[in-house]
Amino acid sequence: MSFKAEAILEGMGKGLNDSICDNVGVVFQFDLTNASGVERSWVVDAKNKPGFLKDGKSDAATCTIVVGDEDFCKLISGELNGMQAFMEGKMKIKGDMMAAQKLENLREDKSKL
Repeated sequence: MSFKAEAILEGMGKGLNDSICDNVGVVFQFDLTNASGVERSWVVDAKNKPGFLKDGKSDAATCTIVVGDEDFCKLISGELNGMQAFMEGKMKIKGDMMAAQKLENLREDKSKL
């Protein structure tokens, strides 16, 4: 089962660097569910230089964002506001909720990712 978010996440992983890690300083775990109900997790380490992407989960995650595959793509593209998604129950955050706001930094820096 495929995930639309996979290409976005791979782009994030390739684009991570020391500067982004200095700016973001968060280890994100994304728990996504696709349209078929299949769940998959990725870790974007935007804290430990030079940063990396890995498939799976991490005990070191600063925050875990639980969201559907389609909504994740909309969040990153800017079509869906993170606060709106959270308030409408489309996205759940586990761990440091303030750190989740740093996702905006990755979205804003997406031209670099």
